[in-house]
Amino acid sequence: MINGRYEITGKLGSGRSQVFLCIDKGNSNKETAIKVLSNNCDADDLASFLREFDILKRTDHPNIIKAIEFGTALECIGCEIIKGSKFYTLEYFPGKDLLSVENYTENALSEIIIQISSFLFYLHQSNYIYYDLKPENILVTWAGQKPVIKIIDFGFCNRVLSATKENPISGTAEYIAPEPLRGERHDHRVDLYSLGMMLYRLVYKKLPFGSLNEIEIYKAQIENEFEFPATKYSEKLVRIIKKLLSKNPDQRYYNTVEILDEIDRTLIPNLSGTWAPVKVFEDRTDAISILNTYFRDKTSSEIFSVKGSEGSGKSSLLSL
Repeated sequence: MINGRYEITGKLGSGRSQVFLCIDKGNSNKETAIKVLSNNCDADDLASFLREFDILKRTDHPNIIKAIEFGTALECIGCEIIKGSKFYTLEYFPGKDLLSVENYTENALSEIIIQISSFLFYLHQSNYIYYDLKPENILVTWAGQKPVIKIIDFGFCNRVLSATKENPISGTAEYIAPEPLRGERHDHRVDLYSLGMMLYRLVYKKLPFGSLNEIEIYKAQIENEFEFPATKYSEKLVRIIKKLLSKNPDQRYYNTVEILDEIDRTLIPNLSGTWAPVKVFEDRTDAISILNTYFRDKTSSEIFSVKGSEGSGKSSLLSL
């Protein structure tokens, strides 16, 4: 029991921090997740932990796990949590990571791409880069035959105001885009590369590397042209993955709305209601207003060719 309120009932995961399932005695015995950072952590881990909570509290999207409350463990009874540890509570989402399903149908995988694309567009409109998109950070459950996902672990997520090389190389080696590895300026399209690599793994049941050595993986990310063997999935899906994995970010999609347009453009108006960016930066524009304007005045091909003026300090729907 933590602080006489949170009764620990099981462990959900561990890494730099630990995640437990608990019963919230202060909220009608509701099942809740609680993420705990030990009191003997270093300053960098604490700063990352605080930043992650802040991002989760600021963001609001159906595919982002919701953070509830931050606190310090002042009283710990009958559990392994150390007094003085920092914690925050989260909605409990009873899902497993994407790799828990051995074979997705084409429809299920398309639905997962749609939900991730919606999440990424919202995040990028809000001036954040996720930096660690991989199957282990996405939980999936099912509503009938339809997958429902939640993105977790925002420990590497960071904000950007323009294309940057100031942020350190972040993420998991197998999913890091070439441009930060080359020391080049990068933007939100690093997340699109990670999406492509994650989809490659789900489609081919492996990653396109011949080595598990981290340096060799970095070299392959920069230099290797990956192979795309025949698969049961459609040519359209493979074509999307190929484009996402382009070494040159200018040859990828500019944003994930373009992916949605390839899958089914009729989805876009329904999803746009979740794309209003976080109201924390003065240089952000209203995504919904822009969408409405473009859908009223432009054709689909025109919508997805628009980009904002570089260096203007302002951002359009399709530029960061």
